[in-house]
Amino acid sequence: MKPIAICKNEKIFHHSTQWTHQWIEFCKNNKIPYELVDCYDSDVINMLDRFSVLLWHFSHGVLCDMMEARSILRVAMNRELKVFPDIDTSWHFDDKIAQMYLLQSIGASIPRSWVFYERQKCVDWLERSATYPIVAKLKSGSGSNNVKLLQKKDQAIKYCKRMFTKGFCSAPSVVFKATSKIRSSHDWSTLKNRIHRIPEFLRTVKNSKRLPIEKDYCYFQEMIPNDGFDIKVIVVGDKLSYLLRRTRKHDFRASGGGEIYFDKVVVTEQIRNLAFAICDKCHFQCMGFDFVIDNRTGEGKIIEMSYGFDWSAIHSSRGYWERNGKWIDEGLIVPDEIIKILLANNFPHENNL
Repeated sequence: MKPIAICKNEKIFHHSTQWTHQWIEFCKNNKIPYELVDCYDSDVINMLDRFSVLLWHFSHGVLCDMMEARSILRVAMNRELKVFPDIDTSWHFDDKIAQMYLLQSIGASIPRSWVFYERQKCVDWLERSATYPIVAKLKSGSGSNNVKLLQKKDQAIKYCKRMFTKGFCSAPSVVFKATSKIRSSHDWSTLKNRIHRIPEFLRTVKNSKRLPIEKDYCYFQEMIPNDGFDIKVIVVGDKLSYLLRRTRKHDFRASGGGEIYFDKVVVTEQIRNLAFAICDKCHFQCMGFDFVIDNRTGEGKIIEMSYGFDWSAIHSSRGYWERNGKWIDEGLIVPDEIIKILLANNFPHENNL
């Protein structure tokens, strides 16, 4: 058996949400041969011929990852390696507009969305057709700081003009992130843990500052009235788990706020079936969906998705659903599941929406 190649990127290797460390631990515990590899080595393509599998938890916050990771993974697939994430799973990673097009194409339940690539067309729509408030999003970035609620027409037109001139940086805001984390820390232990992660966050900001400015488009979603939380639903193979995130006080955004809790009743059969069906229809190896529940209809709607997420937070739910709806009281370790499924060559792609 050829060993597994696990990509190690020094820029993010020590980040607490990296899957690399868990992949290493799983291989050690199960006596699976592996090697850490530099996927930016000039001879990487020939080097990969020594391996059977390539695992790479590449990051939206690292410029070289966003430039080349998918290309290298595609070539590795051509060399007959099993890879994670594969192209179906990752081509739309950190691109909310691409995700919108894909989800619209398969009839998934999502908010009404609009995208413009010409300034005057956008202004005309904002003046004549838009219903306020409306949500404006950069296509890249995470953690809510790239999402704005535009309450009225003048505010929206100002945002549009900024996007078609100097644009916005998608890097995390230090002030926004720090304030959010402090406000959502309800005990000393949580606050202390977040203080310890400050150096990690500052390294992330430093890497993200190298990303290109977001400009020359506008992307809007309708504001979905909800009950003050969103749901992170993840699917890997035949298993589905979740966590809930409360919105910040005096805010409409939940992602990145840090107020995580669990209540299985909220994750309805409609939400679970939709998540499984999309993964099957789109041939996703693994996907994390951000849902909000529309309190007008009770329907769960997907606002964005990503193959990469904090697997340890998902593990804290201490359980998962099988496809038949049965709840299993066992924490789901998503990186482990990826290796198991790749080695078994058993990703299911059968159901329809």
